[in-house]
Amino acid sequence: MEVHAHSHTPRKKWTHYFWEFLMLFLAVFCGFLAEYKLEQTIERHREKEYMQLMVEDLKKDTANINTMVSGNRLLIKGLDSLLDMLSKPQADSNYQRKLFAYSLMYTYWYMPIQFSELTLSQLKYNGGFRLIKKPAVATGILQYDQGLDACKYNYDLLLHYFHVFEATNKELFNMSLARNAFKAIETDFKTVFLPYAEFEKLIPGGNYLDKNDPAIFSKYHDDVLYYQTTLSNLTNIVASQKFSSDSLLQLIKTNYHIKD
Repeated sequence: MEVHAHSHTPRKKWTHYFWEFLMLFLAVFCGFLAEYKLEQTIERHREKEYMQLMVEDLKKDTANINTMVSGNRLLIKGLDSLLDMLSKPQADSNYQRKLFAYSLMYTYWYMPIQFSELTLSQLKYNGGFRLIKKPAVATGILQYDQGLDACKYNYDLLLHYFHVFEATNKELFNMSLARNAFKAIETDFKTVFLPYAEFEKLIPGGNYLDKNDPAIFSKYHDDVLYYQTTLSNLTNIVASQKFSSDSLLQLIKTNYHIKD
């Protein structure tokens, strides 16, 4: 009978297990580093994309602000003329006709402002702010957002005073005589910028006042004054927002190397 001896497998040394563990650890660690690096690269790319979009929004805001400020400053001067007439009421028909025309020219409109907030909203509500790694830029965006809140608050005040004087306007004037002027303005908004001699041609003859009452004149004067003051405040706040927009625009372009 043959006898076979069992084969003897040499026992592995502890250093063998150590190197196996080390290689496994390094493989996992390197994989983690690669994933982390990829995630960082993606986030930096998203950060740059957000800032490029922010630059475009700020450019639009600047253009809109310029239009709003220039238009409303022209309107404020016109309201001054209307207030001057209201402070010196007269009984003759020429005065009443001119007062009626000025009311149509300077209380029918104002220049609103619409800010481009799409990118800012994404940063605020979609967790985008955590991507901004440059503290100065993050602070600048937050300050700009606070300025927008101030603009919105004063815009709400303007709407309130607009509706207040609008009610008094309807009480004082015979608005049936405004039909032709309103149609012309709806067809071409620039009609409100016509010289008085041209705009007057749109107004027919008639009784321009529904109530020739000194108390209503006084109330209308005060209502228009509150409206004009609020409009002036809003216009100045929006003008200061342009400075913030220009500063933030330059800050983002410098920090993220964005060219026009």
